[in-house]
Amino acid sequence: MAKKILWLLTMATLFVNCGTNIEQQNLDIYVTGRVINQNNYGIPGINVYIQRGKWGNYVGPSYENYEILTTNASGNYNYTVKNDTYVYRICCGVPPGYTLIGEGCKDVNHSIIEGHTLPNNINFKLNQ
Repeated sequence: MAKKILWLLTMATLFVNCGTNIEQQNLDIYVTGRVINQNNYGIPGINVYIQRGKWGNYVGPSYENYEILTTNASGNYNYTVKNDTYVYRICCGVPPGYTLIGEGCKDVNHSIIEGHTLPNNINFKLNQ
């Protein structure tokens, strides 16, 4: 009888300890970047578009504008992509008088390595 009680107490302790010690993982993705000119100087006041989309059946994601950021005085921006069911990309606005060098939109890397997301550094270059 004492063995049964001891066994039940041990199981109850293990259940309580294992069941209440669940750690919530933060899988948000921190995105930073910069918009620069041909001389590698940051450009302030440039719109950076956060687009999000969902994968379709047999096709890639269909994106729509989600939020708009503006680069600061040094041409920098930052954004936190929440851990949800969407895929995200960052797009650079091109103001009058500028042309874009390279891609206008870049995908956010959603990879998880050893239980952590990777920070993304997404930069754009404009020519005036």
